[in-house]
Amino acid sequence: MKKLLRLAIGARADFSMRVELMDMLNQRLWRRTEGLLACYRSCRTRKLRCQSLIAVTGSLGKTTATRALMCALNRQTPAWIHEADNCFALVGLNMLRQCFQPYAIVEVGIGNVGQMERYARMLQPDIVVLTALGTDHSRNFGDTGKLWQEKLRLVQSLRPGGVAVLNGDDENVLRLAKASGGIKTITYGFSANCDVHARDVEVTPNGTSFTLAGRRIQTRLIGSESVRALLVAIAVGRHAGISLDTLLERLATLTPTPGRMQPMSLVNGAVAICDDFKASVETVRASLAVFAQMQAGRRIVVLGEIFHPPRPRIAKYQDIAKLAAETVGRIILIGKRAQLYKRGLGDIPVSSANTVEEAAALLRAELQAGDAVLIKGRGEHKLSRIALMLAGRNVQCRLAFCKYENVLCSVCPKL
Repeated sequence: MKKLLRLAIGARADFSMRVELMDMLNQRLWRRTEGLLACYRSCRTRKLRCQSLIAVTGSLGKTTATRALMCALNRQTPAWIHEADNCFALVGLNMLRQCFQPYAIVEVGIGNVGQMERYARMLQPDIVVLTALGTDHSRNFGDTGKLWQEKLRLVQSLRPGGVAVLNGDDENVLRLAKASGGIKTITYGFSANCDVHARDVEVTPNGTSFTLAGRRIQTRLIGSESVRALLVAIAVGRHAGISLDTLLERLATLTPTPGRMQPMSLVNGAVAICDDFKASVETVRASLAVFAQMQAGRRIVVLGEIFHPPRPRIAKYQDIAKLAAETVGRIILIGKRAQLYKRGLGDIPVSSANTVEEAAALLRAELQAGDAVLIKGRGEHKLSRIALMLAGRNVQCRLAFCKYENVLCSVCPKL
């Protein structure tokens, strides 16, 4: 183990070796440190009473919600959050990284049955944020009922007096809340029934505006899902006794999360919206819905594969294709499985590309100033390279599949 650790952090280890070894250490150290981290958390909260822990979980929107909470409560969004994984030993490490902050805000992801039980014992959260329940990891859980039970376990682990902050627009989340017993809840969303709710959302390539508590608010984040993240931070902040004015002032500094509806200016005056970190059915639908509201000259979408679509898979591709055809005037498909979209696209102009380089060439030939292009695909395919090429970056990487999912292309030494 010591040898692995020295190799992982050693100056002589190249980038690939460091990433792979750190991933291996993440899983191995988890088994050895779980109990120690639980003791640390218990002492820190119950005996010293000097820190509250917020656990953020859900099928989508976790990272942006985590960043919004850090910005609103701790007045900072550390750079490591873009590189940190949300599973195994790194959940504990991310908690320890915030040991001197008044709030430790931890994103929690799961991929298998039984995984959440261990996180719950370690974290003992004061607040749990549940963003959404979707079809992620459907292959591992078999059905959404098992996924819901996993998420419920984290809510049930709240310490006495804890609060569950729930997406009030998600029926599955609300159903889970009813099963959680007498736990105090705060809801957020766009429904007037939510405790914290927004309305009148307007989206441009430069940001989003919405109305909250009679105020018109502008954010650099793009789309309704990003607004939900701000509502999470406002709901938790108000519960913590922070004034709305202070929360809005802090959140005004929050920048878009890399790979999640992230705008990128291109050399020809067009704008790319990179949403390529994740591509479950729900996230593809959400990004297309936001893109449909965007004010732009022309709207073009680059569509890659869906991540583990539930059965019947072809039908899921066709349903999304129909939504895309109603949203944009031009579509570029990239990847073999992306060709499954074609059956549902109708007469809309469609081109196919085998590589990111081919997709960039197609866009370069037709994009004009004022146009917006949505780039949506699986994180392992790194479609953001298309936008980087069009923004003038020298992109040498031609990988069709990248195993370094949490490494941003814009800072990767292999770009």
